[in-house]
Amino acid sequence: MNMTLSLDTPLLSLSEYASRTGISIDSVRKQMEKGHLPFIQHEVRGTRYINMVQLTQRCAEANADKRWN
Repeated sequence: MNMTLSLDTPLLSLSEYASRTGISIDSVRKQMEKGHLPFIQHEVRGTRYINMVQLTQRCAEANADKRWN
């Protein structure tokens, strides 16, 4: 099966991701620390961005082998 996905942006700031998902920025940070949200950070103490491409890929692969998906 082939799938084509189109993302409006490959990276989102923490505040934009929080706004789009309806969760707090603190919750976003906690999810990143736990490894639940992939992010990109270019330098030590630099700005972090949620990697929407990797997140979308993770979601597409989750339970892909299950019949009900």
